Amino acid sequence: MMAAFGILSYEHRPLKRLRLGPPDVYPQDPKQKEDELTALNVKQGFNNQPAVSGDEHGSARNVNFNPSKISSNFSSIIAEKLRCNTFADTGKRKPLVNQKDNFWLVTARSQSSINNWFTDLAGTKPLTQLAKKVPIFSKKEEVFGFLAKYSVPVMRSAWMIKMTCAYHAAITENKVKKRHVIDPCIEWTQIITKYLLEQLQKIAEFYRQFPSQGCSSPLPAMPADVEAAMKQWEYNEKLAMFMFQDGMLDRHEFLTWVLECFEKVRPGEDELLRLLLPLLLQYSGEFVQSAYLSRRLAYFCTRRLNLLLSDGSLGPGAGGHAAHGILTQQGSALPTTPTSQPAGGNQSQTPFTDFYVCPQHRPLVFGLSCMLQSIVLCCPSALVWHYSLTDSRNKTGSPLDLLPIAPSSLPMPGGNTVFTQQVRAKLREIEEQVKERGQAVEFRWSFDKCQETTAGFTIGRVLHTLEVLDNHSFEKSDFNNSLDSLYNRIFGSGQSKDGHEMSPDDDAVVTLLCEWAVCCKRSGRHRAMVVAKLLEKRQAEIEAE
Repeated sequence: MMAAFGILSYEHRPLKRLRLGPPDVYPQDPKQKEDELTALNVKQGFNNQPAVSGDEHGSARNVNFNPSKISSNFSSIIAEKLRCNTFADTGKRKPLVNQKDNFWLVTARSQSSINNWFTDLAGTKPLTQLAKKVPIFSKKEEVFGFLAKYSVPVMRSAWMIKMTCAYHAAITENKVKKRHVIDPCIEWTQIITKYLLEQLQKIAEFYRQFPSQGCSSPLPAMPADVEAAMKQWEYNEKLAMFMFQDGMLDRHEFLTWVLECFEKVRPGEDELLRLLLPLLLQYSGEFVQSAYLSRRLAYFCTRRLNLLLSDGSLGPGAGGHAAHGILTQQGSALPTTPTSQPAGGNQSQTPFTDFYVCPQHRPLVFGLSCMLQSIVLCCPSALVWHYSLTDSRNKTGSPLDLLPIAPSSLPMPGGNTVFTQQVRAKLREIEEQVKERGQAVEFRWSFDKCQETTAGFTIGRVLHTLEVLDNHSFEKSDFNNSLDSLYNRIFGSGQSKDGHEMSPDDDAVVTLLCEWAVCCKRSGRHRAMVVAKLLEKRQAEIEAE
């Protein structure tokens, strides 16, 4: 009885199914020889016959290959690879962005809907639900005002800007007459910098109404419109930083705009400079990647530091810096400076000692010094002394020429720690490299022993002639810029920098003039006539002598 019951229980028990792996088959092609059911294939089966050998393990060393067949096979392989890697054009496909269902234009009547939507955007409502109805403003810059008004997180604000960009891209794609497509990175860079500049101008006008009268004079309360502009500036500055890091802005154009904002700050506008200085320090790692921007920034920092030093030495009328030393002696709550420190770490011996206790100028001194030291460490090429024949901003020289002390002697935050001493030692090492590179440029990369020889004098004269020709303006003619003045600068008897008379041999100079007249590295049809006149005048002068 029990045995029968056991048999019945096993009868209704489902069979145990093992997990099977992938099917044991080879990948099938739509048309392959194995599927051709001809009479021969049905009778004998499919036979694989290699093209170069009678068996599968033989050698093809002695087989004569046809180069044309190999070339055709290789071309077919390349064509098939190109076909597989090419996406098929589906023609007029439906755009991914549905303009009618997912977007709605903002009007004056939709103010309540706008408030509700931006409140949800500033909250925690999923973006997938907000994407069903995205507001679109008639002016793109209006979105920044609403984002700052509702304090939307910058990540969700960037999503809002991307949705706006997707809407305008879909509009442009559906137009019959397509216009020139503008890079969205450049477009939004121009929009946000223009909006930030408008807010900054409102703030700057308020600060310019109350110029700095000293370190102890507080500013009056800001009006409502200035406070609103300050709120817009603080929020959209953070938004621009997120967009910059996310690749939504053009990096060079945005950094150039930041630098121009600093260059427009007038001397004495210390409060405005304090407002902008954190913006500069945020992008310090980006500025040092460009030697051109780093050089302009270094000129700005050295001019400002030099201006602070000159103002601090003028007495009580120059911002009240003469009283800093008195405050240091009388105030018991101020920190005392150590009496002895290692070399390079003694901040009390720098000209900026009086600024350490000034709440107005201490951030400026440390911020500008930190930026200049970053350029020295990360982009020393921007500080090398060099000729500047084309750029009117950066004249001949180095930004460090404007600073009375070395960057390694500038103040550094953190006190006299071991790390600070290591940084100052590295700064001194790079400063020596900058000096050596500047001297090499000044002497045109010619070492001293070479300059003392006859060949050195000839090389110096040839380089001097080439520089005179490049600097001469042939478009105009006056007393200081004529053919006679050009002749005197080239063939006039002069002396070198060491006081030695220049070599009277004109062979090298004449050869250079002839090459300059016909070479392809210079342009202008006037060159041959100029050289002919110069040589004619030189020949007449030699015959007269």
